[in-house]
Amino acid sequence: MTLDNIIQVFIDVIIFFIISYFIFYKSWLKSLGRETAKLSTTEEITKMSENVKKDFNEKIEEYKSKLNEELALKIEPIKAELTKNNITHQIQFGFLHQERAKIILELYKKLIELHSAMIDWTNFIHPIIEDPVLEEQERNKRANFALHDFKNFYLTNRLFFSESFCKYIDDVFKVYWDKGWDFGYRQERLKSGQLEKEFQLEYMKDMTEISKELRENLPAKISEIETKFRQILNVEIE
Repeated sequence: MTLDNIIQVFIDVIIFFIISYFIFYKSWLKSLGRETAKLSTTEEITKMSENVKKDFNEKIEEYKSKLNEELALKIEPIKAELTKNNITHQIQFGFLHQERAKIILELYKKLIELHSAMIDWTNFIHPIIEDPVLEEQERNKRANFALHDFKNFYLTNRLFFSESFCKYIDDVFKVYWDKGWDFGYRQERLKSGQLEKEFQLEYMKDMTEISKELRENLPAKISEIETKFRQILNVEIE
């Protein structure tokens, strides 16, 4: 190979390296550009996303604030009306409770008087103070008055109690009323002196049973009424 050929080969190699270098560099620049573009786009997207989130949150907070204001304007009249109704209800309930308390106290007094009068009337043994006939009449009058007094007061105040409780009181009063009528009838028949001895003994036995039933069975029923009265009045257990 001649010197010219060697120089030519050397020049060709240099040119090849130069061309390869520029080709690679250009390709690298393109690749670098693409990566830079990607990086720029990602940053922009991230920044845009953050801006959108920020704007969205601001809009949401603004909307919530506005909504709260609108709701407050609409709710306040309702709250005021509810408060007014609640106060009215409390006043009415308080008044009703006070009235029921008065009725219960009076009805209980009349019930105790009714029981006491009926027991005193139907007993066969009574102490004689001055006039036995007059005293017996007073016992009859007391029992009769107690029966009608309780009935009249109770019937005009039934609305203060539930139907089931009224039914219970009705049943208790019916015992007093029926036994009082039975006892009074037999008592008058015995006083008439028109009964034969056999019937006299039978009537006296019936009257004894009436007296015993009133003394032994009615206190438990009165106790049930007392318990119900305490519940209505909300009496605390001491």
